[in-house]
Amino acid sequence: MSNTRRNFLKQIGASAGMSALYMSGTSTSSLAAQNVRAMAAGAQGSMHDNEAFWDRIRNEFIIEDKLIMMNAANMTPSPKVVHETVIDHTRDMDMNCSFQNRGKYGDLTTKAREFIAGFLGADTDEIGFVRNTSEANNTVINGLDLGAGDEVLIWDQNHPCNNIAWHQRAERLGFTVVTVSTDETLNTIDDLLRPFKEAINSNTKILAFSHVSNVTGTALPGKEMTQLAHANGAKCLVDGAQTFGYMDIDLHDMGCDFYTSSGQKWILGPREASFVYVKREAQAELWPNIVTVGWARNKANGAQKYESLGQRDDGRLWALGRAVEFHQMIGQDRIEARINYLASVLRANMVTNIPNIKVLTEQAEGFNSGIFVGLIPNTDAPRAARTIYDQHRISGAIGGREDVLRVRLCPHIYNSVEQMGQIADYIKASI
Repeated sequence: MSNTRRNFLKQIGASAGMSALYMSGTSTSSLAAQNVRAMAAGAQGSMHDNEAFWDRIRNEFIIEDKLIMMNAANMTPSPKVVHETVIDHTRDMDMNCSFQNRGKYGDLTTKAREFIAGFLGADTDEIGFVRNTSEANNTVINGLDLGAGDEVLIWDQNHPCNNIAWHQRAERLGFTVVTVSTDETLNTIDDLLRPFKEAINSNTKILAFSHVSNVTGTALPGKEMTQLAHANGAKCLVDGAQTFGYMDIDLHDMGCDFYTSSGQKWILGPREASFVYVKREAQAELWPNIVTVGWARNKANGAQKYESLGQRDDGRLWALGRAVEFHQMIGQDRIEARINYLASVLRANMVTNIPNIKVLTEQAEGFNSGIFVGLIPNTDAPRAARTIYDQHRISGAIGGREDVLRVRLCPHIYNSVEQMGQIADYIKASI
């Protein structure tokens, strides 16, 4: 464990006393935080299959009755502690948007930055606040000096903001984008690394990949991929949209140059509040995209030069910090274990109930994730997708054209084991 993470855990442990000062303008979100802290303090072990414990955690969300939310790879509901923080600070701003009242947001933003940096094993001067992964990835893509003769190596399972965004930039600057495909059947880390090793060369300037693919749910080994890039003189951009809040991350240990993510996914944070991580040693080579008021201050504070975006909803940044605290109060290791457990139960039920489903997500430990993706052939896909949501109230990335239904289902801590069985039954009844 890095010193950054060790110090952060000490800070979180002392946050009960800090809550009254920083956490909220009213008692609502402070009370929600106290509830979670008390529950987690009495828990022992991973708790991954302790339904009573997770039932109590589920009460911290305001999800509509009978709605089964299974879309964490896209957007999650926030727990009360985050939801109420956004409301509290929106109300506070609308009541008094004076310079004097807004002065407190400097301290709150600093505290949020400390929480996020510590949570990720980074330093505070390596965290710049942006709105989401798309903006974070494009901060890197548009900030690097690349030109004719240079190559960028990407994975074919990347999200568009780490895929077509590179192609768009290449049209302007003249560098080459090389796309790597991985085999469907994987047995070892070497199986994953092999096609990247074969494609990388002395012209490769950056290796850019999704830590976990939103397309299949397959996970790439971040540390080994980073080592491959650096061994060949290239930098490494890790799109962590599907790992921030799902997986225990230590960026200094991983060693990547850039890491990006979103607040509205697995971390259970507010919309339009996120960050770009730029390793201190890489900052001199990454130009900022936007410069505005406060530039002199931002430029002098490391990665803050990438957050010079003008007026913004500062309360949301603090709400993102609260989402991190929510995770730490429960325990990120417990959250990851719970998500993996639910995903494994879901997979077993789907395969048993729907024998003709083609599962795209890797099953082998280390290559899989909390994302389940499958294709169901010989189905009226548009009709089935409507039925699954309208009648059975399952919210996931479910759709398709003509006769192949594509389902992407992503459980989180607000889901139950019972729901994992219901989902398989309901989808079977809808196809």
